[in-house]
Parts: sequence; structure tokens; C-alpha cells
Amino acid sequence: MNISQLQYLISAAQCGSFTKAASVHHLTVPTISQSIKQLEEEIDTTIFHRTKKGVVPTAEGELVLQHAAAILNNLDHMHHDLLSLKEEHIESITISTIPGLVPQVVQATLELMHTYPALKVQMIEGDTQTVMKHVQDGYANMGLLSYSKSQQNTSLKWVPIVKGNAVLIMNTQSPLRFYKTISPQVLKNEVFVLYKDEHIEQIAHHLMSASDGNRISLITNNTDALCQMVVKGNAVTIAPDFIVTSLSSIYQEQLVTVPIHQFTSDGTAILGRITRTDETIPKMVKEFTTKLTDLVKHISPQSE
Repeated sequence: MNISQLQYLISAAQCGSFTKAASVHHLTVPTISQSIKQLEEEIDTTIFHRTKKGVVPTAEGELVLQHAAAILNNLDHMHHDLLSLKEEHIESITISTIPGLVPQVVQATLELMHTYPALKVQMIEGDTQTVMKHVQDGYANMGLLSYSKSQQNTSLKWVPIVKGNAVLIMNTQSPLRFYKTISPQVLKNEVFVLYKDEHIEQIAHHLMSASDGNRISLITNNTDALCQMVVKGNAVTIAPDFIVTSLSSIYQEQLVTVPIHQFTSDGTAILGRITRTDETIPKMVKEFTTKLTDLVKHISPQSE
């Protein structure tokens, strides 16, 4: 007895004809007939009454057909379960992230590789809107970004990792470093370089509003370019404090941060993970998020 014989048996019973069963399996009628005859001989049971109009199961044949259907059904379940098990153990993940979090994504990958040596992480960098689109389109399993409450929408699941506040960033020679907080009234003739983000730009325009001499010279999602402009070009920029603490030690030694006087109740910045609402979150996404959360909270100002 083999699987093919059981499949031919079920087809013959459903079609009521060896001819039609042969057509279903793209075989000759003698092949189907001989296969079922061999099965009947093996189990010493007549499964079908053969007539000129076709075939009809015997009483014993009905019982054989019930067991054959159960066997084939169990085989289908086995294949499905095996496929699910294989997919569960696929150690790969695609992450779309804002550039400021790249060091933490790399570190989380290195640490997870101790548990999953075959782990494969595909990392894509982009600004906030790009990260959201990558996740919405299914191109990335998860997205990592900084956002405000007003930027959340119902098309995505938003899971906060750490909260922080926006700060003004300047180099160590800037006279602004002596202020305890920054408000529009103290900024005159300042050159801003900004990360490409709706919330950041909103804060910047508020800070620039008190003086026509303030201007924006660069908007980019390249974190290194922003730091270079601040360090070497005497520009200022804005970022959540948890992004600043993730910068390399070289930049941190050359930069000073001053809190921004919040002008709305939406001043809190959130570092979080986004996933699609219509998909179950994969196990690897959950584990990666846990590892990343530990790393980020370790360096976050709120954890000190």
C-alpha cells in the first residue's frame, strides 16, 4: 500500500469512474485500474463493484475509503505542521530603521547571534516616512523610528521602547551651551541642520520664529552629515536625547546638548517599534525587540 494508491482510490470513488480518475492524475485507465486491483489483493477486499457505467464502492470499500481519506488528511496536516515548524525556525529578519539607531541594531544582531548563529538581519535605513512605508508595504518585518504621539496611525502597531525629550545640539564652542533650556528668544542668526522628520521640523520652525536671522541650511537623514555640520560648521541641530546618547563617543565628546523648552504637550519623543496590524508578530521580531530594548534603555538618559 502506498500514498498514490490511496489517492487513486479516493479519486475513483469521487469520480465514479476509473476513466475520470485517470484523467485527474494524467495517467492511463489501465494504470489506475491495476493500482487499485493490487490494493484490493493486498488487503483481500473488493473495494469497488465494476459496472459498464463506472465503479461503486462496496460496503467494505466504504470502510476502506474512510480510512484512506483519514490517512491522506493526516498526511496533509503533517506537511502543514512541518512547514510551519521550518518557517518558525527561519532565523532571518528585515528591519527598516532611522539612521540614528544603526549602532544599536548592529549590537542587538551581534548579541542575538550567540543564541542564533545562523541569524540573518537585513537592515534598511530611511527617514520616518520611509520606515513606515517599508513596514506598511510588507518590505520589512519591523520598523524602528522616533515619533510623537500625533504621528501614530491605526494602520500600524506602535510599541514604545523608550521615551525622551527633544534637545538642541551644538558644538563645545557655542555660547548656547551655557543655557539651561533653549527658547526662541535666545536664538538669533543660528544655522540649523535638521534630520528629515515632521516632528523635528515643527520644533525647529518654532525655535526659529523669534528671529528672521535664523535659517535652515540642510535637511537630511544622514546622521553623520548632521554631526559634521554641527562640529565643523558651527550649526545647531535637534534630536531626541536618546538618539544623542547612541552617537559614537567621538561625536559625544565634541557635542553639547541643552533641553528645549517644550511649547506643546506633544513634546515627548518616543523611540519605538512598528509592525503591521494585520500580521502576527514573528518570534524573531519579538526577540530582537527585547534585545534592542535592553540596549537602548541601558544608554538612555532616563536609565541613569
